[in-house]
Amino acid sequence: MFFPTKNGFTLFELLVSIAIFAIIAAIAMPYFQQQMAQQEIKTTIAKLINANQASKNLALLHHTNIVICPSKLLTQCEPAQWNSGFIVFTDFNKNRTLDEDEKILHSEALDLQYGTLNWKGTLNIPSITFLAISGLPNGSNGGFYYCSTTGLPHQKLNLSRMGHTRLENISSC
Repeated sequence: MFFPTKNGFTLFELLVSIAIFAIIAAIAMPYFQQQMAQQEIKTTIAKLINANQASKNLALLHHTNIVICPSKLLTQCEPAQWNSGFIVFTDFNKNRTLDEDEKILHSEALDLQYGTLNWKGTLNIPSITFLAISGLPNGSNGGFYYCSTTGLPHQKLNLSRMGHTRLENISSC
């Protein structure tokens, strides 16, 4: 009499495989979250550096003020919404708000999960303005503060009066 061989796992083999997978996942999860937090810091800083450099160039190119401001919905400036994203727009009337005749040149959604982002400038204005005549952020020098909630070092992206950026680790936010 011939008995066909059955391919598959026994209940015991399946339970042992699931237990081993659960142990490996439990060990790997903290490292994965730390890697994701480090990646969020890197991409956020890179997006801010690119936006600042592009805004400086666009101010000179278009001969108009260019503003970077926080925005949750990426349609209007909304103070204290840097964690959600920001917009870059032309500011013809120099009022630092997006009006109907002004165009959004770039928008960037951030949706930060492992830290918070804030801007602190010299004039206590929640936006950065690059001037039409020089392309410089005159009166808008300050810094972007990325405060990590995962124990990684906090970062500050300094914006000088000449429009140059410099990254530094800070001890507290």
